[in-house]
Amino acid sequence: MTVAAGGPSAPRLIWAALLLAGLFPLWCALGQGFDLNDDAYITLTYAKSLAAGRGFVFNHPPATFGTTTPLLALAVGALAALLRGAPADTLAVWLTALAWIAVGWILFLFRRAWGLGDASGLVVALAALFGGWRGPLGVLGSEAFLFHALLALTLSLHLVGRDFAAGLTAGALFLTRGEGVLALGVIGASALGQWLVAARRATVRNRGAAALARRLGWSALGFGAVFALWALYAYATFGQVLPATLAAKRAQVALGWPTFAGELMTSWWRAWGVPALGHPLLSPWWALVGVGVVVAFRSRRQWLLWLLWLGAYAGGYAALGVAGYWWYQVPIFLSLQLFFALGLVAVFESLRAARSEKLRLAGMTVAALGLASSLLPSARAVATYQGDWRASSYRALAAWFRAHARPTERVAFHEVGYLGFYSEQRIVDLCGLTTPETLPHFARRDLTWPVRALSPEWYVASPTWDLLPALRADAWFDQAYRRVAVLPAPGGGELQIFQRIPRENAAPP
Repeated sequence: MTVAAGGPSAPRLIWAALLLAGLFPLWCALGQGFDLNDDAYITLTYAKSLAAGRGFVFNHPPATFGTTTPLLALAVGALAALLRGAPADTLAVWLTALAWIAVGWILFLFRRAWGLGDASGLVVALAALFGGWRGPLGVLGSEAFLFHALLALTLSLHLVGRDFAAGLTAGALFLTRGEGVLALGVIGASALGQWLVAARRATVRNRGAAALARRLGWSALGFGAVFALWALYAYATFGQVLPATLAAKRAQVALGWPTFAGELMTSWWRAWGVPALGHPLLSPWWALVGVGVVVAFRSRRQWLLWLLWLGAYAGGYAALGVAGYWWYQVPIFLSLQLFFALGLVAVFESLRAARSEKLRLAGMTVAALGLASSLLPSARAVATYQGDWRASSYRALAAWFRAHARPTERVAFHEVGYLGFYSEQRIVDLCGLTTPETLPHFARRDLTWPVRALSPEWYVASPTWDLLPALRADAWFDQAYRRVAVLPAPGGGELQIFQRIPRENAAPP
C-alpha cells in the first residue's frame, strides 16, 4: 500500500516557521567554525585532491580508499572544483548544515506518509532541526547529517511506494557510509511485513506476492544501479569496493581501544536529551522517547521503520566489534530524537483534541516547551564550542612541514587529517587508513612496521601514540633518524619531529 506525501498546502505560517528554524543549523555552522574533527580532514584531503584534478589520492598517488564516506568526498570535491578558491572544509561545513536542514524539510514534506498533519509534521520537523544534544557540534563537516538526510528520504520514498527511487537513495546512503546498506534491508523487511499482513486474506495472497516481488525488485534495481557504478570505479581505481577503515577500527579494539557497544552502554546515552533528576533516564526527553515508541507500535506503524533501523545499526556495529568513536552515536541519537518528537506529538494531539480551550492551549504550550527544551542543549553547545582540541597543534605541525620538507617526502604520523589537508606531504598513516599496506601489520600489533619497512623521510612521535620505546629497542632507529624539532602536542607534551639520516650514514634496520 502506498501513502501520499504531504503537499505544499500547509498554511504559510508553518512554512515561515520551517524557514526560521532552518537558521539554527546555520548558526551551528558558524559556531562550529572550521576546526573540524581530525578524521573529517581525511575525507576533505581526498576532496581537495579531487578538486585539483589529482584523482582520489591522499595528496599523492597511488589512489587509496581511506575515507568511510566517498560520496561526501566526491560532493565536496565537485563543489571545490566549481567554486575555485573556496576551501574544502568551509564547503563541507555549509553543505552538511544544509543537509541537516534537509532532514527537517524531508520529514515535513512527507508528513502524510508518516501519519502526521500539518501542525504535527511541523513539531517533528522542528525537533529534527533543533538537535537536542551537544553532539551536532563536531560532526558538521563530516557525513553525519548527509547520512541522516538520505536515510529520511529513503524511508519516506519507500512509504509512498517510490521503490526505485528509494533504492537509488539507499545506494547513495551506502556511499555516504557503508552501513547505509542496512536501509535496503529495512525497506525490504517493511515490504515483506506488509505482504504478510495482506497475505492473511487468502483472496489477495497471489496478487500480494507479485506486488511484493515488484517492490523488492525495483528497490534492489535502484540500489544495484548506484552500487554497480561505484563498484566499477572503485575496483578500477583502488582494486577494492569497500574502504579499509573497517579493518583498522577492528584492529584498534584488539589494541585495547573501547568498543562501540561498551561506549554505547556505559557513557554515550547519558549525554542525550535534557537534564534529568538524579538519573539520566529520569528526564522528560527519555519519557517522550518511550511514549513515541509505544505510539509507533499502537497507531503509527510506519514509524517502526526507525526502530528497525536503530536495531540494525546498533546491532550491526556491536557485532562487528569496532572501536567506539564518539561520532558513531550520532545516528542513534538523531533517530531517537524523532521518537521524542513523536511522543511530543502524541501529547500535543491528545490535548488539542480535548473540548476544553484550556487543554488545547496546554497542548500548544507542551509542544513549545518540549521543542525549547530540545533546543537548549545544542544552543549551549554552540556558545561554548571551541573546535577540535588538536586543531592549533596540528595546524602548526602542518605549517612546519610546509616550511621544512619537500611535498614528495613522506611523513609518518598516527592522526593524518590535519597534516594531510594543510600540507602537501606524502603521508604514511601509522593506523593504516590511508596507507593500506600497513593494515595487516597493524592488526598483528606490529605498530613500528611502517617506520621500519617503509623508511619515511620523517617521523612524528606523539605522547598519545608513543612508539619511540619500541623503535629504539634494537638501536637502529637512533642510527637511522635524528630529532630535528619539537612542537607543542595537543593537550600538553611534545610532538617530536625526526628526520631520516641519509642512507650512506645510517645503519639499516
